[in-house]
Amino acid sequence: MNVCILTSTYPRFPGDGVGRFMQSIAEALAQLGHTVHVVAPYHPATRPQQGPIYIHYFRYSYLDRFTIMGYGQALYNDQSLRKLSYVLAPSFFTNGLISLIKLHKKHRFDIIHAHWVIPNGPIATTFSLITNTPMIITLHGSDIFVSLKKGFLGLITKICFKYASFITVCSQHLYESALSLGAIPEQLRLIVWGADPVIFDPSNFPPQDIIRKSLKLPTSGNIILSLGRLVKKKGVEYLIKAAPYVKKKVPDVSIVIAGDGPELKTLKQLAVELQAQDYIHFIGKVDWDYVPLLLHASDVFVAPSIEDESGNMDGLPTTILEAMAAGKPVVATNIAGIPLVILEGRTGLLVPPRDSHALAEAIVLILLNKSLREKMGFWLRQMVINYLNWNRVAREFSYIYINSLKNYHISEG
Repeated sequence: MNVCILTSTYPRFPGDGVGRFMQSIAEALAQLGHTVHVVAPYHPATRPQQGPIYIHYFRYSYLDRFTIMGYGQALYNDQSLRKLSYVLAPSFFTNGLISLIKLHKKHRFDIIHAHWVIPNGPIATTFSLITNTPMIITLHGSDIFVSLKKGFLGLITKICFKYASFITVCSQHLYESALSLGAIPEQLRLIVWGADPVIFDPSNFPPQDIIRKSLKLPTSGNIILSLGRLVKKKGVEYLIKAAPYVKKKVPDVSIVIAGDGPELKTLKQLAVELQAQDYIHFIGKVDWDYVPLLLHASDVFVAPSIEDESGNMDGLPTTILEAMAAGKPVVATNIAGIPLVILEGRTGLLVPPRDSHALAEAIVLILLNKSLREKMGFWLRQMVINYLNWNRVAREFSYIYINSLKNYHISEG
């Protein structure tokens, strides 16, 4: 099947961590025998990439400093749309649609699969109506957030849903939000994300102390890892607030915070205020190729996600699934799609959002219990091997594609 994926984000160069899960989805579909074309907005950092995926970029601004659509740039701190995005929207729509139509004339797509209903839904919907191509929409979180917050974007989303063959979500929250915006249960499919069990296989890596030395991390003691964009909804401030209690109970602990973003300065200042700067290490943005190494250098992975003040939250952070694939116990918040993959007490510990004390106690419980860590790590990795992997995600998408084509032709007939 000839599949076109329309996305707002995709790795811009080899090793780029931005939108890496989109590459995983595309490659898993290609491994099943599909021909996969990815259409994404241009970014100044894009470079040619080798591999089984055909990647096409479209320009919507000829001034690089204005290329803010996609790649996590249109939202400030993932809380509000930048004013420039409204100005660029007509050009983004027009050039994206023209690019799709030109590519379709050459490649004849069987399916158009739009990720993020805002901003890609209107382009995919118009393309679907013009070319008579079935459309799938996948929601990720920030798109539904802006749709619910802005009335006119909610109306646009409802129109896109009307013409979609299927709509997929990765959490119950997104499922219910889609219903509130006009989706019907017959359209909706909840597909939990995955990770690659091979890339994160512990047997492929050297001993932990060697990895730590190569990454210039403390070679002894316990390491807590948090990984992701430093925006409000990641809740990293609550991990920092938990740090003094964890340090008191586990003196040899270090906390590694990997990532960059608008909250970095505030988080560093908070660490200083709590006198935790000596054992909290902000290592900045890391290439995705280093993510498996960071996970294997750590003892526990923490994802303190929250619903931020604006109402935005993650659907299901893929970093959690990658930690699971590496066999690392997870402490996370009981929010969005996280409870779908973390089974309380067996594969990790769940705590209420914004509760730094509960977060600290859960971390300490795991760090002081090696047997528990090993059991959790084993079951987490087994879940990824058996179910929570990209091959299963691709098979579920393939099933949806096949049914979309059948239903589309029946309705047309």
